[in-house]
Amino acid sequence: MTSLLVHREPFGLLFDEFFSDFFQRGRPAVARNGEHSPAVRARIDVVDKGDKYEVRVDLPGVKKDDINVTIEGAHVAITAESKGEKKSDNGERVLHTERYATSYVRNFELPVEVTQEGADAGFENGVLTLALPKRATVASKRLAIR
Repeated sequence: MTSLLVHREPFGLLFDEFFSDFFQRGRPAVARNGEHSPAVRARIDVVDKGDKYEVRVDLPGVKKDDINVTIEGAHVAITAESKGEKKSDNGERVLHTERYATSYVRNFELPVEVTQEGADAGFENGVLTLALPKRATVASKRLAIR
């Protein structure tokens, strides 16, 4: 009986790698072991509602307690983590599972500063919704010269 040994050239591996990546573009980055990359860029919508900004962020698989929002002036930072469970309830040994942990990160600047006073946050069906009131602009005052 003869065995067939297939030898792949380094350029063939590079070629395969390029095209496998080509078809994955637009999807979250997945490593070779099937797990997501360390941080996935969360998708957002920002709407100017006049006196406030409404921000909607897609965070699939995340629990409300695993979301952090930081606001400093016009800078907004959002981080969240989704953790897949890999344990069994019956004392059984899990041989393979395709659940994974994903970290979401998003940092962006708004056109004007916002305030945390009156800000509101809600999370439903994997979508975080933020209502961020614009900071009241202080009218410039002319200084009288003596």
